[in-house]
Amino acid sequence: MSRKIQWLSTQKALTSGVLLLTFLVVTSSAWALVRGGNGPTDATWERMHRDDTLVVGIDPSFPPFGSFGEDHVEGLDADLAQALAEKMGIAHVRFVVLGYDGLYDTLALGFVDVLISALHPEPRRQGNVLYTKPYFDAGQVFVSRADAPLPKDFDELTGQTLAVEIGTEGDSQARRWLGKLDKPPFELQRLIGSEEAMQAIIEGQADVALVDAISAHLFIKDHSELVVSAMPLISDPYVMAVRRSDWRLYLELTQALNALRQTGLLGEIIARWL
Repeated sequence: MSRKIQWLSTQKALTSGVLLLTFLVVTSSAWALVRGGNGPTDATWERMHRDDTLVVGIDPSFPPFGSFGEDHVEGLDADLAQALAEKMGIAHVRFVVLGYDGLYDTLALGFVDVLISALHPEPRRQGNVLYTKPYFDAGQVFVSRADAPLPKDFDELTGQTLAVEIGTEGDSQARRWLGKLDKPPFELQRLIGSEEAMQAIIEGQADVALVDAISAHLFIKDHSELVVSAMPLISDPYVMAVRRSDWRLYLELTQALNALRQTGLLGEIIARWL
């Protein structure tokens, strides 16, 4: 009997040891994944604080997110970079001007710390970069007169005329939705551009337009009789990107972006340019 008890105790100890070892392996593997496999330090984060400078890759050919001012880069992305640096305790921001096609290569080579340039997340790059949560959604939004109901979906357009820009995702989705029905509940007006689609509302040729959020917000600056839906029907998020090894910078950027959103500063930056 004593041998059996001893054997069971030994087995229990071995089982506990295996479970503990498994837990440690899984935990350390997960931590290594978060760190990007680069050890407990983040060389980029340390260099940033040593130099007190955040180096940002930006393509200044896409206003209002990035453009050339008199002697500097300006735009929504530039202001966002400055605000994020301040939240992270970094005094200076240095912009590296790049073409869109060269953004990721420059990041990979270590010439910049982060890309803030109206980036779309690309799944094929996620093995090398970490994307932040979106700071802006440029997707397709509804626009209508301020004194008319603003729809949230296609099924709220019965009896109305919807204007879209030819070739956009909004155009494609609207035609696909109508193609599923025997009797189209609304009329689709396909126009050359987003401004033409919104102008059709003003001229009484359409009730609602479905256009990208950037065009919508820029257009209604001069047309207060129109309103834009708060949430896009079709999402098109803009994110920031860092090297996968720069885990600390990624965490700090995430916290800083959350703080800007919670305090309303992100909304102020967006409203300043859109």
